[in-house]
Amino acid sequence: MNPTKTLPETYFLAWQVDMKKNARLNWLLQIIGTLWFFVAAWALLIIVSILRPGYSPVIQFGTVGDVFVLLVAVLLVIFGTLLVHELIHGLFFWLFTREKPVFGLGPGYAYAAAPDWFFPKRKYLVIGLSPLVLLTVVGLAVIPIVPAAWVAAIFLAIVFNAGGAIGDLYICMRIVKETQDIRVRDSGDGFEIYRRRVE
Repeated sequence: MNPTKTLPETYFLAWQVDMKKNARLNWLLQIIGTLWFFVAAWALLIIVSILRPGYSPVIQFGTVGDVFVLLVAVLLVIFGTLLVHELIHGLFFWLFTREKPVFGLGPGYAYAAAPDWFFPKRKYLVIGLSPLVLLTVVGLAVIPIVPAAWVAAIFLAIVFNAGGAIGDLYICMRIVKETQDIRVRDSGDGFEIYRRRVE
């Protein structure tokens, strides 16, 4: 099945998630995402220590200026990771529709979306999981070969990306339980899942 702008008449709205209206879910995902960030950091640190023997995330500070530079660097890595994460979503929206996706910000999250399109299950799972998979694989692949000064930034990027993917993981875990013939519409702030009516 391919994405379509016209939903067949045999389909009906089965359930939906609206992050703007469901503040409780939004906050819950933020909390779980923070916990997931630390779990991912622990697991990825073990992998990085195997890929880069002798690497230690311990940072030594000399002056207040060093702390300021570090904070700026961390913010740049986080912003850059967020940008690349959403661009990867957008790339896959474009690959499947050949239309420019929509990008935006919501309360506590950023998004890429194709609100005029209905996606089949498998293609939407690719869209949803691609930033987590690609950035993690590429980040870990370059850890052994980049200069030592870059390791901390790449490690932070893949950990932040994993923690920030909690919304993607949530919706994909719900979608994966659905039948193969569902359609998914992503509005950016939420999702609509359509099932085919059994007659």
